[in-house]
Amino acid sequence: MKTTLPGSRALAARLMSVGLLAFGAPGLASCAVDPSDAVDHAELPAPGDVDVVRPLKLSERARVPEKEPGFIAAALGEDEIVITHDGSLPPFAAGDVLGGTAGGGYLARVVRVRALDATRVALETTPAHLTEFITEGHFHVHYDAREYARALDEHLARARELGDEDGEQIASQAEALKVSSGASLKLLDLSSASLPASCGITAHGSAVLDVTAELSPVLDLEVHVGPRGKLNPVPELKQLRFVASGKLDVSAKLHGAGTVTGSCAVDLLELAGGVPSLPLPTLTFWVGPVPVVVTTNVVPKAKADLALSFTAAEVAAEAQTTAELAAGVDYRDETWRTIWEPSCSASGTALVGAPGAITASGKVSAGAELRARLYGILGPNVGVQAYARVTAETAPPYCSYDARVDGGVRAYAEAEAGVSVGPLDLTFKSLELVDLELLHFDGPRTSGPLRDAPECGAGL
Repeated sequence: MKTTLPGSRALAARLMSVGLLAFGAPGLASCAVDPSDAVDHAELPAPGDVDVVRPLKLSERARVPEKEPGFIAAALGEDEIVITHDGSLPPFAAGDVLGGTAGGGYLARVVRVRALDATRVALETTPAHLTEFITEGHFHVHYDAREYARALDEHLARARELGDEDGEQIASQAEALKVSSGASLKLLDLSSASLPASCGITAHGSAVLDVTAELSPVLDLEVHVGPRGKLNPVPELKQLRFVASGKLDVSAKLHGAGTVTGSCAVDLLELAGGVPSLPLPTLTFWVGPVPVVVTTNVVPKAKADLALSFTAAEVAAEAQTTAELAAGVDYRDETWRTIWEPSCSASGTALVGAPGAITASGKVSAGAELRARLYGILGPNVGVQAYARVTAETAPPYCSYDARVDGGVRAYAEAEAGVSVGPLDLTFKSLELVDLELLHFDGPRTSGPLRDAPECGAGL
């Protein structure tokens, strides 16, 4: 039977960091602040939720240090975890498999133990496989950026009505969380960017480009671990399903004047001065004694393909593509399959302001690669991109122009997961990079007059 964990006690807002929200399951009061310090009406909303289909069970060597008596803190380094304790924490040994929420979540196997002093121990580690930590369980994590932003808006409105000394601080934290929620993730915002000389730009002409790309992501991650068979208790990964869905908007405006002849491909992120990856909120849940931590980085991708040819003319064109999509991977029954459910629409227009032989074509592609990781190690990469294209041209006797707008959306996926294949063996089942089908959508066609001349007829 499928159950849903309630959003249990959150830390009081004034004690909660912007970067991490941890939620405890019922009965885990040690993860919550003292009730006298918590203000129920000031609790920040959770950035997602978890559905537990089957409770999680840990392996014999699995440990969650932050749930053990005597634990104080964990600091993550490269291939090392330094544990601070009060002296009563049970000792660690090589072969222990540790899971925790520090540093965005970790899942590691201890290789060597080195005491630093009476209250600190350094653990040399290597990444562990999920099935070394969890032997059985089934859960589904869901995150909707727009729903989270709406919940923060509602919380913000309530916080401003509190009228106590914490109201402003709570409101400030809620605003910061809303910015990081990714409700409308700005992948690219390029304004009046001059095209380089490689596009045919000289002293006799110019061309500038405006591009915006926004993504409103929804993430779903499902994980199922269980014994390989009735007579073989070795745990294996039975299902790993990740779907990135939501809305992707790409719009572009091109303006050229003078004399320009050339074609080029432009890295729009480089033209914008570089755009870093954008982290979504860390999703941290407690399922019984087991922490579940999902991190997602959004890596923008954007380029333009342009072909321009006009003399002593002015060309303005714009195009926009809006895509609703779902893309992802599903590992089940020892087989990978891809998930791809797109739809899109395209719109735009063009205006040409002088007679003559003119062609202008601009295609802008933008999107992002979403890298979701469970405990920072297990998860796929899913890329989604939409393109918007506009083409304008004239033909003799150069009395009018015709313009076409179209758009489309594509995606790709790749993944790798540790899968038990025998009593003591673990191998990796890989999904090599798969390009998902391109969906094309024709937009409007437009035309207009270039000039009023006798040879063009009275109607122009």
